Amino acid sequence: MSETPPVDPRQGFGDRPTQPFGQADPSWRPAAQGSGQAPVPPHAPPPVPPQAPAAPSAWAQPVPAGPGGGPRGGSRVWLIAGAAALAVAVTVGVVVAVSGGDDKGTASGPPPAGVPGGAGKAEEPTEKAFTKVPKGCELVKASTIEAIVPGAACTPGLFDDKDLASMITRGPRWQRPGHDGPYQTLEVHLSVMPGAKGNYDMKKSVALKDMGTLRKVMGSKPVSGLGEEAFVVYAGDSDGSLTQAEVIVREGNAVVTSDYTFSRKDSTTTQKQAEDAAVAVARDVLGSLS
Repeated sequence: MSETPPVDPRQGFGDRPTQPFGQADPSWRPAAQGSGQAPVPPHAPPPVPPQAPAAPSAWAQPVPAGPGGGPRGGSRVWLIAGAAALAVAVTVGVVVAVSGGDDKGTASGPPPAGVPGGAGKAEEPTEKAFTKVPKGCELVKASTIEAIVPGAACTPGLFDDKDLASMITRGPRWQRPGHDGPYQTLEVHLSVMPGAKGNYDMKKSVALKDMGTLRKVMGSKPVSGLGEEAFVVYAGDSDGSLTQAEVIVREGNAVVTSDYTFSRKDSTTTQKQAEDAAVAVARDVLGSLS
């Protein structure tokens, strides 16, 4: 018979002293030989099958002992330690996934061309800005005037001598005196100002519109090799007495309109000659700006 009386589960252990986990009770004695009973320690756990040694885990790290020799905080400490280890593993995995796991593709040098901040980024061209404009009657060469309107006199525009800080305008006009020869006039309108593109588009739109019986468009086309963009419109009145070739051209912050008007009744000028005359005048005006 064992010297340790069996414990009644209904009564509990009572005041019986507990031993640290894994240590034998000093009061325990093996059963007498021949009793037919196997020795059963009162508090020892069942034997654990042997296992191969494994790498230490965060779940198996020692925990500071609390009062009574047991782990401090119990299962809560193990749960917190496990959660912290899991968070570290997830963070490392995210960093590796984002970076590609190696240093390939990392920004170790200047960004390529086309990327903001890249050394190879093409710079946007700056618009040509004119600041010096001659007087209105000096915009067109004397030789050009003589070839188009021989003997014509120049009349300056109203604002040819009143330059503003934000805009410069010119509006000279050439016309033959009296009634010597066929009727011919040449007018120039120049604007040097910010927003020249919008000014050009507006003048082009107006020139392409018919004006009832006063003006009917008979032809129009773009002009190459003149400024940044240029357009010519050939129009005349309903009775065919007056015809006009009008060229609108823009270069940088300057917009030029040259109008060559003549009478078809007493002139042999063709449409091409009239358009060429208006183009030559516009070219002279752009060449006088700086």
